[in-house]
Amino acid sequence: MARTFTLSPEARNIPNTFDYFGMLLGLPRIHGEKNTDYRKRLWDVYVRRANATQDGLINGITRELGLKQFEALTISYNGPSTNSPRVIVHDTEIELYSNWNLIDESISPNAMDGDPIDIFTETSDAYYIGGLVEAINSSEYFIASIENNVSEKALSACLVDQDSRKWQESEVLKPLYRNILQYKNIVPGTVTFSSNGKDVFYSHVSSEADVISAGKYYVDYENGMLISYSLPAKNIICRYMYDELPITLMASPVVLHEFGSSYFRSKVFEQVMQPGGTYEDGLPLDTATRYINELITAVPMLWGN
Repeated sequence: MARTFTLSPEARNIPNTFDYFGMLLGLPRIHGEKNTDYRKRLWDVYVRRANATQDGLINGITRELGLKQFEALTISYNGPSTNSPRVIVHDTEIELYSNWNLIDESISPNAMDGDPIDIFTETSDAYYIGGLVEAINSSEYFIASIENNVSEKALSACLVDQDSRKWQESEVLKPLYRNILQYKNIVPGTVTFSSNGKDVFYSHVSSEADVISAGKYYVDYENGMLISYSLPAKNIICRYMYDELPITLMASPVVLHEFGSSYFRSKVFEQVMQPGGTYEDGLPLDTATRYINELITAVPMLWGN
């Protein structure tokens, strides 16, 4: 009597041009990964750089594991137009500012719209994305909504560090009367112009109608436009800060914290007040104890001084 066997098909990678590029980029194909998915990961090497920074490590680890960063929620501002709002995501909390004091980059007493929102502590209402959206919507001026296909039970700690206020470091101006800048909602007082390392453009006027002679210029901050009578030099570089509100917050399945972060340490160590009114780390809390024990188990090390 003939013997019968039951065989199960097994995926095998057939090397092709994508694998060659993967070898050059140090990103091998995951077993069974299709060309379409592998191509996206290879392209991601150029989009989200991997390096030794926290963001770089998240980019690299997420990509190496074949995971994807995703859009988690969108935050918009619904307050007075005269204010200067800002949203900052740290690794353990989110800060909402209804009016950021730009002059010395400090915060005026009433600028923060409520207390920082804790997205790290398991007992926090904002530990999950759904609770975080509710916490943001309970603020006075900010509104949040979850992106499609994102679970309300996703961890809020998955959000990567982000800031709604960003710098455009070097934008080259064209020899035109009107230069449409790359970004809108420019923060007043942040625009500078330079050529060969020297500042140019000193005569800022209050309206486009006043741009009537060489050296005068006007910036339409809301629409991101520079109106100048003539450029005083060639190869002028423009630098400015702009607001990205509404902002769509990115998240990664890879959650990474560092013990050097004051935001992280304040959540995992007792905070002991010093005579001068400052705080220093005390004994580790339960969460920190688990992390330390895990580190000691994985890598031989001494903790503390």
